[in-house]
Order: sequence, then structure tokens, then C-alpha cells
Amino acid sequence: MNDPEKIAVIDVGSNSCRLVIYERQGNAILPYFNEKMMAGLGRSMSKTGMLSVDGRRKALETFRRFSAILNSLGIDDVHAVATSAVREAKDSVEFCELAEEALGKPLRILSGADEGRISARGVMMGFGASEGLVADLGGSSVELKRIEDKDKVGESYLLGPLAREADADLNIFKRREIIAETLQSSKILTKHRGELYIVGGAWRNLAAVHMMLKKQPLRVIHSYGLSRKGIQKVIEAVQGAAHHSELRERIQRVAKRRYDTLLHSALVLDVILEASKSDRAYVSAYGLREGVVSEALDLVPRKGLRDAVRLYLKLSEDSSAFGAEMFNFVEPVAAPLKRSKQFLRATCLMADAGARMHPDHRPDLVFEHILRAPFPRLSHPDRIFAAIAVASRYTFKFQLPPDLQSIVSKADFDAARLVGTAMRLGGVYSGRSAKILKTAKLSTDNGSLIMRVLKSNEDMIFGSVKRRHRQLSGLMEREPVLELCERF
Repeated sequence: MNDPEKIAVIDVGSNSCRLVIYERQGNAILPYFNEKMMAGLGRSMSKTGMLSVDGRRKALETFRRFSAILNSLGIDDVHAVATSAVREAKDSVEFCELAEEALGKPLRILSGADEGRISARGVMMGFGASEGLVADLGGSSVELKRIEDKDKVGESYLLGPLAREADADLNIFKRREIIAETLQSSKILTKHRGELYIVGGAWRNLAAVHMMLKKQPLRVIHSYGLSRKGIQKVIEAVQGAAHHSELRERIQRVAKRRYDTLLHSALVLDVILEASKSDRAYVSAYGLREGVVSEALDLVPRKGLRDAVRLYLKLSEDSSAFGAEMFNFVEPVAAPLKRSKQFLRATCLMADAGARMHPDHRPDLVFEHILRAPFPRLSHPDRIFAAIAVASRYTFKFQLPPDLQSIVSKADFDAARLVGTAMRLGGVYSGRSAKILKTAKLSTDNGSLIMRVLKSNEDMIFGSVKRRHRQLSGLMEREPVLELCERF
């Protein structure tokens, strides 16, 4: 596998300035380095119309650090973008000149329409969605954009927490009323159909707090769903925290510097859900920065999952070929499970994920490795399915950790285990060789699970192959049949 190329995005937001360096291979990008400074450029801007003096100082210091990091790593492909605060500030031109001098790179000021379009493209990278509504909440503004309306301008509203600082002393009913009145003119919300995807650090923190309150066992932010009931739970907790020090400390540990903006971000999302008549919003870990990279490199979102597996697991050509052939071996028994072929191909590419792990701990280690990997386009159920399958590829006796057992049905566990057991059979037969794996095929007929092997490869059949064939047959409630043949 060739070394992945690197591309960097510097995101100058109303609240934070962030540098993310991505590794790219094929149509996949994964974070390689991620650093932010909570500069607060937009703080007090609603009163002065100017960027924060302290925020400007912190930002320029941060830019010089970012520049040094990029130069030391030899990364030339750098895209610096600025959003609402810089766009709206009276001292925007002056600040941009200083920023470009510190960065040694041009700084592109995005319009509200640019933000919406690019964030929507980022969401496509994360979900593979071809339609739906993207809402991106930054420090100063919220952008709304329909994914399918590629050539249409989205909507932008000054509803970020920094833009509405003056509302902090109002009661929540009045604050919610102001937000609703601001969004009343939206044509996008009233015509919404499909899923609602939400982008931005404030909403990611909102989801993290909800996970904590709910005691959610799988705390992976991407694709996590927030309903209005869930948002209300956070609102009530934040209000209660004002008089409950232990609860306040618990929430602050999760929300950190965004604690003071939790209530506002929850109210904005609640109004958007109500106005769009959406059941829930799905949190996207992919947004503006990923959209910038996707646009710059012209990536194809629908091809991103398998490339991401190869990139994250650093698969060699042999391992990639083995995983690709594993799908052909497993697919006849996995087809009735009604999982997409794309998902099954990606799962089978993970068949070598535990190869370098200690054999005594391999199933548990590889389960956690896959469960929390930064793969795009996986829902929480998909993520758990893949992790169980890959763990079961290394042991027939894999058991879910106790904290996850309550959120995985027996049917889903059994289906994932079946796929993993089929991979286990293919792995022991072939010695992890794609060329050898091509010489065996699985099929079902008259209550039997038939494994056909080319006669020229008869020597590959030994005790472990027969045992694992019996195990797979038992899971499928079929009789194991081994057949030698001249050709398929």
C-alpha cells in the first residue's frame, strides 16, 4: 500500500480556530492531526461589530503555530477558510491580511451559501446521503442546506450562541420564541423531507451530554440520533444544574468549554426539529472541513467506506485482496441476512484486522478497534454488527461486553456471528491467501451447507477446516457437506 497523501484544512470559526490534517487514500479521508484553539473571535461582536481583540491575538498566535507544524511536515496542500464572524466583522479586511501573513497561505472567506453547500458535501462523505437537510451551527450562525439542491443557495441565520449572547438573561420560553421568529421565514424547513443531519461542535457536545445522561454504552458521536424528547432531557438537566453542583460538574466534564452554550444550542435544534417536522436529528462528525477536502479533491462519497477501511487498517495489497475474496466466499451464506453488499464487502475487508494482535486477547481487542473506528457511512447498528463479525472471525465463543448486551438483539448478534464464523472458516482454509481462498465455495442445498473445494487443493482440508465448517453449519442448522470438484 502506498503512503497516503496529506491535505490540511484551517477552519477559522467564530468560536474556535482549528487545524486538521487528513490522510487521503482513494475516496477516503481520515484525521491524522487535529488541534483547536478556542479563540472566541466572535465574542462580543453582536455589541461592537468588531472581532474580539483578545480573540484576534489568540488566533494570530495560533496561526503562526499552525504554519510551523505544516512547514515541518512538508504539507503544501493547505486550505484555510473563515466563516461567519470574519465574514460579518467590520475589521474583516484588516484581520484577513494579518491572518494570511501569519499563515503564509490565503484565507478564503466563505459566504453563508458556501458554508451550507460545503457542509452538505461533508455530510455526504459521512453518510453517503443523496438527500436530506443539513443544519450547521457555528459560533455566530446556523446554515441550512438541502443535500439534493446542489445548485441552489441555502439559508443562513445569525443564531449562533455568540450572536445571541444578549439573550442569556431571558427565560427559555422567550429565547425559544426569538429563535422560532428568526427561522419563521425559512422555506427550507417547511419543505423538508428525508433525514435531518446536524453539524457543529455545539451540537456534538449536546449529543455527548445526552449520551452521558442516558448512560449510553456506545459513545460514538457520528450518526447518533437526538429526538425532541432527548433534547428536552438535556434542557432540563442544564436548568437543574444551576442548583445541583454534582450534576453541573458531570455536565461540565463532558461539555467542557461549551457548557455555557448548551442551552442555546439545544433550543435552536428543538425549534429546527419542530419546524421541519423531523422525528430526530442525526449528528454528523463530518462537516465543513471534510466538505472542503471533498470539494478540493473531487472525492466520491459512495466509494468512501471501503477505502476508509483500507486506510484506517493500513491494509497491504495481500490483505486487501484477501478481504475482497473473503466477500465472494461469505456472500452465499450472508445474502439471506439482507445486509447491503457494500456493507458486507467492507466488513469482509476487515477480516485481517486482528492479524498483528496478541492471540490471547485478539477477539476483544479487534472488537473495540472496529467498534470505535472512524469509519464513515456506518450507523450504530452497522458498527456493532461489523465489530461482532470481525471478533467472531477470531473465536467461535465471542461474547458481547455486558454494557452492550442491552442494545443488541439476539437476531442481530446471531447474524453477525454467522458472518464472522464464515470468515473464520475461510481464513483457516486459505491461510489468509486470496489465491487459495478462490479455490473454495460455499452454497446451501436441501438442508446442507456445502463447501466445495477444487481437487487440486485437497491438501488444504484438515481438522480445523472440518471443525469450523461444522460450527458454521450448526449456526445455520444445516448438515455440513464437503465436496471435491474439478472446477466450479
